[in-house]
Amino acid sequence: MATNGIERFLSMIGGEANLPPVASPKEAAPQTTVQVHAEESDDPFEGLPTVEEVIEQNRIMAEEARTRGPKPRQAHLADQHHFISTPTTTTTDDSTSHMRLGDAAPWGINFTPFLAVTRFCYKFVGNQWRQPLATAFFDAKKIYDRPWDVYYIWSDHYQTSKPVIFVPEHQLQALINDINQAFPEAKIGITDELREYGLVVNCDDLPDSLRPVWLGRSTSWSEYEEMAESAPFPSHPAGGKMPDDRSLEAFKEMIERTLELNKAKSKAKRQAGQQAAVQRRGEMNKQVLRAQRYLGLLPKKEEDLLEGMSNLTIAAVDPEQAPLYPFDMDVVIIAFDCEAYERAPKTITEVFHQPTIMVGMVTLDTRDLHGEAPGTIGQNWHKHIRARHFRVAEYKHLRNHEFVAGCPDAFEFGKSEFVPKNDLASVLTSCFHHPFSKPFSKTETEWPALGAHVGQVNGEKRNIVLLGHDINQDIAYLQNVGFSVLNRGNLVEALDTAIMFKSFTRDNNSTSLGRILCHFDLVGWFLHNAGNDAVYTMQGMMAIAVKGAAERGSEEVEKKHEEAAEKRIAEATELAQERAKEDAEGRTVSGDEDGGVAAPPTAEDFESKRQKAQKSM
Repeated sequence: MATNGIERFLSMIGGEANLPPVASPKEAAPQTTVQVHAEESDDPFEGLPTVEEVIEQNRIMAEEARTRGPKPRQAHLADQHHFISTPTTTTTDDSTSHMRLGDAAPWGINFTPFLAVTRFCYKFVGNQWRQPLATAFFDAKKIYDRPWDVYYIWSDHYQTSKPVIFVPEHQLQALINDINQAFPEAKIGITDELREYGLVVNCDDLPDSLRPVWLGRSTSWSEYEEMAESAPFPSHPAGGKMPDDRSLEAFKEMIERTLELNKAKSKAKRQAGQQAAVQRRGEMNKQVLRAQRYLGLLPKKEEDLLEGMSNLTIAAVDPEQAPLYPFDMDVVIIAFDCEAYERAPKTITEVFHQPTIMVGMVTLDTRDLHGEAPGTIGQNWHKHIRARHFRVAEYKHLRNHEFVAGCPDAFEFGKSEFVPKNDLASVLTSCFHHPFSKPFSKTETEWPALGAHVGQVNGEKRNIVLLGHDINQDIAYLQNVGFSVLNRGNLVEALDTAIMFKSFTRDNNSTSLGRILCHFDLVGWFLHNAGNDAVYTMQGMMAIAVKGAAERGSEEVEKKHEEAAEKRIAEATELAQERAKEDAEGRTVSGDEDGGVAAPPTAEDFESKRQKAQKSM
């Protein structure tokens, strides 16, 4: 009777294969495992698990197999650049071993678009780690040399030219685990942002007719290509119950996000780039507004506007009247320009290895502007600009002439000062000390020596604003001579007239300092003399700030900007149409053409671009 009972039970559960495994004595059963306690009894079924317990045990085992990550791979850091990406532990599980082509994917697992996986390091990893990871795991089709459980969707409910391929998320996570084992400092992961972009999808809410189906198990590029090329269409047999509208809508949205993610540059990435560009343009505008505040041409809202009137439009200023507003932060503006010798050593092209032959250092103390009208472009304030021109004594024989017309001996705003190369840094530092290049007077003999604390006199610490035209390069030149212009505790910010002029004209293209001067009808003699250029940079900043404040809210100016924007749109549209026409040339076939005479192929026809380039050298 007992034998018959056991046979009957095995028949009910589908055979011995569905019995739970017997744990080894050394293994402690996990808390989630169903514990069976058999005791001697006359009932032959009493020592066996129930059908419900067997089903629960199988479900737990399948879930553990899906979520179990691979064992860490042992890789010495010295071998990272020669790392072989084939995992030492399998990333598949036995739950798929019985699956056949076209079987619906198991429930309860997430998927990730496989094309996005193959491009993971190129799309989602920062510049620092992109190439090392690509070399170790992705380049030369290494990414395909791993076990991948391949599923696909190819549906007439959303027609695509080829199947959309997916792999389980836990296999992507296994790849990331291997990457982090080889490159611990990279700290790669599947972020919430990537999940939102569609890198991870769940199809459990979709009916079987819309879910991924089994395509096969791939361990190489050739296997994957063969499977993808031979995938049947559609992925589910025709007929059956039509999905409801809600399911179809969710399905189409999932496919659209997947296709977008699979593109070389995803829509999300383009949107992020566009948002960054908008933010950069906003920063351009803010530089102009802050410059106006420093010059008393714009009030600081939280201090000068009444509560509840933050949206009040500030009236345009009259440049023939003294500034009405406080000079924000009471700053000293220091403009500088460097000229380096155009011929760097033959084997070195970096900017910081080019010898700096002269430096212009110009200061404007905004206290000197109190109670004085700026004039239409700030010309009334020019007399308060203090200019100095330093030439490096060891390089006084060098003169640029090939790329720019050098004029080191044509300083228009004073007398050039020759300084030994080793003393240049300390001399430049003195320009940031009180009295900021202002000559001493008989009544000011109590001022401390130039070695006093930077920017202080009688305990007062002045705020410094840097100014330059395309300022990054000049900062690098100064660092080359041992002077870090950014290493000051009283530094407020750095303004750049190249950026400010873009905001003023609403043009994305950079403009030279000479063109800025022409725009405002300012006279600029002997450009590329560092002292002159520093003065002109200060004058340009004044013109942008004053003119912008005077035209604030002008309908005429806004109309000009709108016309300029419409012109740029029209030009861009015309250019796009021309490119589309050029791209279409040669693609159409006339009705009377038959293809002409066939030509036997040659080896040259199949040469790569690199081989052809090498031959032409």
